[in-house]
Amino acid sequence: MTLTQDTPGAAGTTGGGACPVTGNRAAGGCPVPHGPKGLPVIGVAPTYFKDPAAFTLGLQQQYGPMVSVNLPKPYVLVTDPEVVEHVTKTNPDNYRRGELYKGFLGFMGKGMLTLNDAEWRPHRSIVAPAFTIRRVNEKAEEAVPATEALLARWAGAARTGAVIDIAEDAMNVSTRTMGKALLGRDLSEAALDYANAAAIASKVMYTTTIFGLNELLPSFLPTRYNRDKKKAHRIIDGVIDGVISSRRRSGDLGTDAAGKLLASGELTDQDIRDDLRTLLLAGTDTTGQALAWTLYEIARHPWVREEVEEEVDRVLGGHAPTTEQRGELPVTRSVIEEAMRLHPPVWQFPRDLIEDEQLGRWDVKKDTTLVLSTYGTHRNAEHWRDPHTFDPRRFRDGSAKERPAGSYFPFGGGRRQCIGKNLAMATLITAVAMISQRFRISLTASSVPTAAFITMYPAEGVHATLRERS
Repeated sequence: MTLTQDTPGAAGTTGGGACPVTGNRAAGGCPVPHGPKGLPVIGVAPTYFKDPAAFTLGLQQQYGPMVSVNLPKPYVLVTDPEVVEHVTKTNPDNYRRGELYKGFLGFMGKGMLTLNDAEWRPHRSIVAPAFTIRRVNEKAEEAVPATEALLARWAGAARTGAVIDIAEDAMNVSTRTMGKALLGRDLSEAALDYANAAAIASKVMYTTTIFGLNELLPSFLPTRYNRDKKKAHRIIDGVIDGVISSRRRSGDLGTDAAGKLLASGELTDQDIRDDLRTLLLAGTDTTGQALAWTLYEIARHPWVREEVEEEVDRVLGGHAPTTEQRGELPVTRSVIEEAMRLHPPVWQFPRDLIEDEQLGRWDVKKDTTLVLSTYGTHRNAEHWRDPHTFDPRRFRDGSAKERPAGSYFPFGGGRRQCIGKNLAMATLITAVAMISQRFRISLTASSVPTAAFITMYPAEGVHATLRERS
């Protein structure tokens, strides 16, 4: 990819002495991030929207791991693991959620994703007891009936040779498991249409974040976008409000995430709704996409499929994994981890600087928006061998010790790491293990196009046929 550009290495550099922003002393100089100029007003938007993922990698290859971008909202694209580690763990107090998170407010409100740290802490403390190891292991059992329902549907498709959409079916597993685990309701019911509502919400939040055309039109206009947006709000709000009202009527608030929020006595009703919407939208979408991409990669790589099959057959003997057995499936886990490296469900995390700071060798001004690119960092050739190749062995061969900690962060990093990480991983291991015991997947196409809103997903689904294993 070639773009109209500033001269690499020239913008804001110093030959030594004081850095231009922070005033720090740096013998080798400390450049201000630079990048493509783009067009007046709209910046690099035309190139970006053709393929956001390819655009990210192109910027990294042309400009390096810190790139100034104008979309037209200016930000700095980060694919440097050491900078990621600094922002998320070393000095997180100098960062707030920032401008780009404002696009999430329409659906997630002021919940655990959008709140800055001081406001976020009490919310996190209230819900944390629902995500202890013991609670996660209990709730992860919901993945077993969810996957069994999928296997029953797939048995019919295998007999008839029907083409299935793995992405759609993976989302059904996720919405049933996460819905039951977080608020006690199966959200995979066809009549509810929750998965479609969640997909619309992701599109709307992304469109709002990047100031897309649809968000510039008045909401009262009867466009398809506006109709879909209202429908998604109606479905998601209906689920949340229904759970809140039914539990209060019964007097049994429960011990899951919804129960902890309702019993706290410290949150307003709006706080509770916002936190539940956040947990639900973040948990169902990301887990469903991760499962779809994992099954896709297994189908594309027969040697990986054989390794997984050997492990699950040997360890599980035809049964669903228990809590203990999930820990005895390192090959299966590594396959999921590698799928999330190449296809991170959340492919970027924004942050805004509170004060000027030197990040690595770059000087960055306060109020600058950083976009920590999971996708770009996970494919950074300086830290990953054959970065575009699917090879789960890299998570089992000890090479992780040689990589910077910030080189892999599919669930975010530091204190704001996803609270549902362990529940998601337990769900994924259970589903992949159970599916691999029963079926082999044959894709109808050798690859599928990728699309990216808030999450990275298969743009046209993942279509395949099935063969039941003997």
